[in-house]
Amino acid sequence: MAWLALMLAYSPLADRLATRWVDKPPTLDAFRALQQSGTKLLIGIVVAWVLGGFLEELIFRGIILQSIRAFVSAWLAAPMATGIAICGAAVGAGLIHLYQGLRAAIIITQLSVLFGLLFVVSRYNLWAVILCHGLYDTVALVRFANKKSNYSRLDGDS
Repeated sequence: MAWLALMLAYSPLADRLATRWVDKPPTLDAFRALQQSGTKLLIGIVVAWVLGGFLEELIFRGIILQSIRAFVSAWLAAPMATGIAICGAAVGAGLIHLYQGLRAAIIITQLSVLFGLLFVVSRYNLWAVILCHGLYDTVALVRFANKKSNYSRLDGDS
């Protein structure tokens, strides 16, 4: 829960940093349905837990981060190999979110570094990262659906 609080506190800074590099805001029209009903929001949260919380963490922390770390550790000290692996997995996670725009991908890459750090400090406990990611996405989707996020107002909204 403390790591979730850290991530939620860091999110505005991640947004500010990404805004410095990319003027165009994220493209979140794919999430418009979440603002239409509680049922659609609930379905969106379930999908986020399966795709984001579970599958993304399984792929990016459970497989990619550990594979990069194992490969790079043949040439570098463990802390350096781990840092490279965290960053490599984070870049991969950012890239799969490019459909939301470059600014969103930069924000997600930064947050993904925090997920990678959590994975390492939790002694490679994938469940800790899955839980944190799922809860983070739940908060983000509820805020978006209730128009409490910076990007809740979509093109065409009045």
